[in-house]
Amino acid sequence: MGCVFTPQPVCDTDHALRFQQALAKEGLTFTSANTPPGAIILGRASPPLEIRLQQPGPPVGQLAVVAAYPQRTLDDFADEAKMVLAAFRATWPGQIQVIGRDVTIRYLYDVAGEHAFKYLWEDRLQRREEELNAFGRQVLGGGLRFVIPPTDVDSGEPNVEVKIESFLANPKKLFVELQMQWPRPGSIEEFDPEKLLRESDRFATTEVVAFIGGGET
Repeated sequence: MGCVFTPQPVCDTDHALRFQQALAKEGLTFTSANTPPGAIILGRASPPLEIRLQQPGPPVGQLAVVAAYPQRTLDDFADEAKMVLAAFRATWPGQIQVIGRDVTIRYLYDVAGEHAFKYLWEDRLQRREEELNAFGRQVLGGGLRFVIPPTDVDSGEPNVEVKIESFLANPKKLFVELQMQWPRPGSIEEFDPEKLLRESDRFATTEVVAFIGGGET
C-alpha cells in the first residue's frame, strides 16, 4: 500500500539514516538499506517488509509499504504501515499534500475440482471446454479482469481493479489480486492506512468472493 504526495522528499544518505532511526523508535528495524538516486529502499526478510520512498518525477514523491509474502495478519501489517507513516512524518515534517492513495492485496483460494481455470471457465462462466479449441493449442490457465469506476466522481469511492485467474504454480488454486486507488487529494494527516486496508480486504472477501462463488453479497 502507499501514496503519491507533494512536495518531493529529499532522498539522500542522511535522510535515510534519520528515517531508520525514526522507524526504530516506532519498533521497526531493517536488515538492508539502499539509496539509489532519488530513492530510499529499506527491507527485512522475516517477516517480509519493504519500504520504498521514491521520486518518480517532479514535483511528487511516492511512499510504498510492501509485504510480498505477509506471514502475518492484516492487523499486524496495518500496525506496521501506521508505524512507517509516523516515522515518515518525523523525518520529513511540514505540510504534505497527498495526491493519491492505493492498496493492492493478493489472495490464493482452493477450488473444487482439479483445475481452477476449469472451474472459472465451465462452472462459473458456463462455457464449454471445446470452445477453447479455437486457440489451436492447449490452454494451461487463464482468468478474468474487471475495472470498476466509482459510482460518482464526487463520492470518494476508489477505482477498483480485480484480477481472478488460475495460479500456474498450483492449478488447483485461484489467484485473486485486488487494487484500489483513491485519487481524491487530501492532507497527509487524513491518510489512514488501516482504514484503506480494511476497506480493500472487506471488498475482496465479500463482493469478490461472492462473484467467484456465483452468488450475491
